[in-house]
Amino acid sequence: MKRDWTSRSTILVIGLILVVINLIGLNLFGRLDLTDDEVYSLSDASINIVEDLDDPVTITAFFTADLPAPYGTNRRFLKDKLDDYRAYGGQNVQYRFVDPAEDEDLRADAQRLGIPSVQIQVIESDNVQFKNAYMGVAIEYGGERETVPVVQDLSTLEYDITGAIRRLTRDGQPKVGFLTGHGEPSPTTDMQNLSQGLQRNYEVATVTEQNGSLSASPDALVVAAPADSLSPSVQQALDSYLMGGGRLAFLLNRVDADLQSGQATAKSVGLEQMLAAYGAGLQENLIMDKQSSPVTVQRQQGFFNFNQQIEYPFFPIATTFNQDNMMVSRLRDMMFYYVSEVDTSVALPEGVQREDLIFSSPQSARQQGFFMIQPMAQQFPMEDGPFVLGSAYTGTFPSAFEPGRQSLPTRIVLVGDGDFINERVVGGNQGNISFGLNLVDWLVQDDALLSIRSKSIAPRSLEPVSDSLRPWVKYGTMLGPVLLVILFGLLRWRRRNSRQIVLVRS
Repeated sequence: MKRDWTSRSTILVIGLILVVINLIGLNLFGRLDLTDDEVYSLSDASINIVEDLDDPVTITAFFTADLPAPYGTNRRFLKDKLDDYRAYGGQNVQYRFVDPAEDEDLRADAQRLGIPSVQIQVIESDNVQFKNAYMGVAIEYGGERETVPVVQDLSTLEYDITGAIRRLTRDGQPKVGFLTGHGEPSPTTDMQNLSQGLQRNYEVATVTEQNGSLSASPDALVVAAPADSLSPSVQQALDSYLMGGGRLAFLLNRVDADLQSGQATAKSVGLEQMLAAYGAGLQENLIMDKQSSPVTVQRQQGFFNFNQQIEYPFFPIATTFNQDNMMVSRLRDMMFYYVSEVDTSVALPEGVQREDLIFSSPQSARQQGFFMIQPMAQQFPMEDGPFVLGSAYTGTFPSAFEPGRQSLPTRIVLVGDGDFINERVVGGNQGNISFGLNLVDWLVQDDALLSIRSKSIAPRSLEPVSDSLRPWVKYGTMLGPVLLVILFGLLRWRRRNSRQIVLVRS
């Protein structure tokens, strides 16, 4: 009788294959990442930064050991990321994990570096207890240090680490300015999350007009929701800034709308002619969209008043973005507060290109002339969309005040809503904040940060299915794997019985 080769020999061959694969893995690095945003892999920007290091970067992770979920998962995720940085950076990237809970000197080091002890909730012996833990990272390069005080949001971990390395390795911080003096929202009080996000990689400052010129010349300047008209001297200062290669973001309200009074009127801040000279403009209208945020209204029934939430089409939620532009390609949604349409009919000057970024849904419409914005009065057909809500302009722009003068190559962003970054108005909507951060990166041409900022860790949602198909999907998911295992077992059993019959006959 012949010996069955599929026993010891097979195990030996499989063992040898695994050994060879591990030996290859020690010298070659690769990763198969099937997530939508490749959140478990380093972006090309991060790889380029660590590959171009002139001196070693030392990363110390102050992380308490043996933490329960989800904090233990954060530790493993951090270690995987640091393995990637070391794989691409080679000897110029070194990291280590230390546990301050076991060493008084390490606790002192963590405190000196600004890494706090945070209180977490754990379950031990069926009791809920609170425990102090360290979950921070210190990054050192050339005698300078940057820290990530708490590793909490895994979707921004690569951005935090790469941004810290970038700050340590480049000369000086780019400056971002916000124009003030005309009723604009304050970046420190009205845009706190946006301002904090920008301060990770930029110097944020306010800019005013003084004697016909700007008080500072930042790398990018944001003009957000001025309430008062900008004087000719301010306009000339902005034009002069653009001619010198300055980058501008115009986030403007073309219609002054008030939800409480239910009234809206067209408004002008004096920038229409200047923008038209650049090939840009906003329509004097409001966009309504069935895909919108709700508002709470009070209704009366008999002697009782009660609150009811209804969809309000003047607070549209945009989910359609230009997938070819890094500013918006990874955004999932944005909320607007009375947004106007970008005027795409304005003639573009020679040497200027427009790229539309944000769109309303197909089930949207425009309202202009006489505005009816009361929440209970929305009976308009909305099938005229999509409409352009934000655009980007690049090239050499003609001066609006000096005929014949051309700007240096530069960039402009125009959005028909100045309140979408005002957190006092729309709240801390993550999509709005991400777009604000991406907008500044694009203006400053910091493609390295722009490419990794919008990564997000979120479970994949299932595609909607019909009611008739839903039970098949449900029970197929539950019973399918079990049936496959049973079928595989039956096939193996049948094959083994057939082999035994052949052996007996022989």
